[in-house]
Amino acid sequence: MNVRLRPGHAALLAGLALLLAAGCDRVSRTLNLTGTVAAVPPQPIGPARLRVRLPATGAQATLAPVARNGGVTVWQTLDGITLSFRDGVLIATRGLGDDLMSADVDGTLAMLRGSDRATQYPHIRSYLDGEDRTVFRSFQCRREAGPDRQITERCVSTDVGMTNIYWLDGAGEITRSRQWVSPAIDYMETERLPRE
Repeated sequence: MNVRLRPGHAALLAGLALLLAAGCDRVSRTLNLTGTVAAVPPQPIGPARLRVRLPATGAQATLAPVARNGGVTVWQTLDGITLSFRDGVLIATRGLGDDLMSADVDGTLAMLRGSDRATQYPHIRSYLDGEDRTVFRSFQCRREAGPDRQITERCVSTDVGMTNIYWLDGAGEITRSRQWVSPAIDYMETERLPRE
């Protein structure tokens, strides 16, 4: 179906489009929408704190827990970066740049609990590529021999490997760790701080 506009109608539609654009701009200014999102300070849900360091960049911060669902705890920095851990094992990051979108850590958790006798177990991670597409990376992991409360996990993929180290307390909880995040970020070191 073809619609023909009279010359006056075309000018009217162009004017209406300009008014709508100006109105959107006015609404944006009124609501203070500038195209950037301000960092929201953490609203801690408990007294625990987590010290995190990225050795490759020298960055470090102390994070507070801001959400908990089952075994997953989300920790946040003052400037809005979040790290999600499932029972102490890293499963996601947001705000670091080359973020870990998700990680299936069932095999790692079973190995840490001593309930998985398998010599190897899968570990699957997802990342966003430069075109915002989800990319999955699969690893084969195994536990390496070491001291009782220091557990080393070695994982290999087709083109990259990682070695994660977990330090456990007497109850089997992770108190310190060195976990790989991504190729650009490399490793993250964590340490639970004593409660004051």
